[in-house]
Amino acid sequence: MTLSIHPAWRTPLMTLSGLAVMLILTNLIGQFTSARSLADIDLSGRPDVVISLGFTPERFHLEKFQDVGRYQGWADGRAVILSSDPQELRQLARNYWIERIETYEAAQ
Repeated sequence: MTLSIHPAWRTPLMTLSGLAVMLILTNLIGQFTSARSLADIDLSGRPDVVISLGFTPERFHLEKFQDVGRYQGWADGRAVILSSDPQELRQLARNYWIERIETYEAAQ
């Protein structure tokens, strides 16, 4: 028995399927990137971190940093965040615009 789809529904269903696949792949890539970025950081406490970007952050990025922990400022292409929340840090690390995340002591 073959399931046939009415031609009027074929394009919307294929588009929806394509979008679902793209969302799943984006999520998987974000999880992989997050794990790779945070591999050297001990997330058992509230670590102090330095986040490197390839551009000067705008208000949106600074607000994301403030969601993670106590944002201390921007200098030399890096943002210092003290007492970062591990779960929020994992979420931040999934973003494509994050270049590198290091512990604060290692970056000095």
